[in-house]
Amino acid sequence: MTTATSSKPTAPTPPPNAVDPGPTRSSHRLLRRPSSRILLGLVVGVVVLYLVVMPVVFMLGSTFQTSETGLPLTSESTWTFSNITTVFSDSRTWELLVKTLVFSLSAVAVGGAIAIALAWLTERTDLPLPRVIFVLVIATAGLPGLIQALAWARILNPSAGPVNDLLGLVGLNFDPYTLHGMILVQAIEVVPIAFLLIAASLRQMNPALEEAAAASGAKGFTTFRMVSLPLFAPAALGAFIYSFVNTVDSVAVPLILGLPGNERVLSIQVWLSAQPVRGLPQYGLASTYALILVALSLLPLFFYKRIMSTASRNATVTGKGFRSRRLPLGQWKWPAFVIVFGFVLLQAVLPVLMLFWSSIQPYYDGFGSEALGRTTWDAWTSQFSSGKIAELVATTVKIGALSALATIVVTMVASWVAVRGRSRFAKSLDLLMFFPQLLPGIVIALAVLMLYLVLPLGIYGTMWLLVAGFVVKSLPLASRVTTPGVAQISVTLEEAAAVSGAKLRHVWLHVLAPLLRGTMTTGFLLVFMGALQNLSLPLLLGGGSGDRMLAEDILEVYQNAGDTQRASVLCLVMVALTSVCAIVMRVSDRART
Repeated sequence: MTTATSSKPTAPTPPPNAVDPGPTRSSHRLLRRPSSRILLGLVVGVVVLYLVVMPVVFMLGSTFQTSETGLPLTSESTWTFSNITTVFSDSRTWELLVKTLVFSLSAVAVGGAIAIALAWLTERTDLPLPRVIFVLVIATAGLPGLIQALAWARILNPSAGPVNDLLGLVGLNFDPYTLHGMILVQAIEVVPIAFLLIAASLRQMNPALEEAAAASGAKGFTTFRMVSLPLFAPAALGAFIYSFVNTVDSVAVPLILGLPGNERVLSIQVWLSAQPVRGLPQYGLASTYALILVALSLLPLFFYKRIMSTASRNATVTGKGFRSRRLPLGQWKWPAFVIVFGFVLLQAVLPVLMLFWSSIQPYYDGFGSEALGRTTWDAWTSQFSSGKIAELVATTVKIGALSALATIVVTMVASWVAVRGRSRFAKSLDLLMFFPQLLPGIVIALAVLMLYLVLPLGIYGTMWLLVAGFVVKSLPLASRVTTPGVAQISVTLEEAAAVSGAKLRHVWLHVLAPLLRGTMTTGFLLVFMGALQNLSLPLLLGGGSGDRMLAEDILEVYQNAGDTQRASVLCLVMVALTSVCAIVMRVSDRART
């Protein structure tokens, strides 16, 4: 007699290369049930809403309110359109708008043209040492704008700058403290990022069409103008618009070169209205100017989105493989190399050398044997022996680290909710974190200032005001790192931990945190470097309690004390800090790979 035994059919084993299906129904149940997961999602949602929306609301409120103290949304405030009518009825507003457009468009046009030429020569031609040139061009992308502006103010000095010394040989002189000087220096700042964006597109471009044009008898420049340029036009347009938004937001160049020559743009007008030299702050006027600045930043983005909707017609990368062929420059090969390498050295090396020279000169008066005789290390020894630099570096690192830590914690949890959640609220978190990217830095600083001037939280005038500002400013950048990082982690790992009885904090500490360590490190370093280099936020939010950052102290020493030697020392210290961060980031990337 045999006994029949029944067994349940086993599920087929998935293939080893099976793609993770993403959040399963059971994981969504875990997110939907009233538990610590839902509570965490609600808390982080409220935090992101508070960080992003509340400052903007208070800034908008300041636009339509006035009071004796200038503070918005207080019992003394009254609703009015006087700020708007004052700004738009003033002819100087339109002068500011025109000057801002001329400054931004001209700098982007000049810098973008240089970037296109450099990218095409390094990626599509047989120019010697293309990798060396590539590295040198993008090296200055990590150099803070304030340092570049100060260095070029020395290089282009009307009376003793090396550039004007050379121009003087032919009877010419160039004044950097004019709109033309601002455009030139800002254009040099535009080149690295625009070059990086355009070079990536050129590297992926199929050369078949260029080869066909050459076979038809077209010369090199004709091929570039009729074939290459239309193909990478979308990438070039994206680089131009990105550079335009950054230039509209620029504070360092207009402050260092424009303000001494009475050349004002909108970003500087926002600062001057919020922190006037004499009288009470005019926050309502500052907010109105800030709205104009926001409009200037948003309009190109909508234009870019419309243009990119038809960009697919320029597609050249298909399923068929290709190998990029470099075009021969012929007799222009070495002349082009000399010109390109000379520009790269001028852009990347000369500013740092000029700052070093200024740091060992008691007063700057050009070069020569007399200048060598004046060489002194007093500024270096006095700064380091007094402990001032150590204090500034410690404060800067502390504010940068706290800002980076807070930003990564918020964005990591918000990204987890956005990726794992199914509700509209969860999906909208990622978009909400990206919103500050649409606002210029000086506008974010003003909005945060408005909020904490009114709310009785006690952080106005402390370093925590700067930390709050940097968190808002850094949310878009950090979320672009954390959201893809969370999406790469299979939800089954969290489900297995939950089924085993692990609580949410244990899932984060023992499952997610170890797997996301690399993502968190990268995001932390990016935010930290951004805080070191930023000038817009310390300009409005710093200086209240003595917790002064390096960028703020450099500006104070240069503008108010007129001590270019000490300012140069501080600039080089900031360059060293930024370089250390870049090296740490590079080492951490290699360690993960």
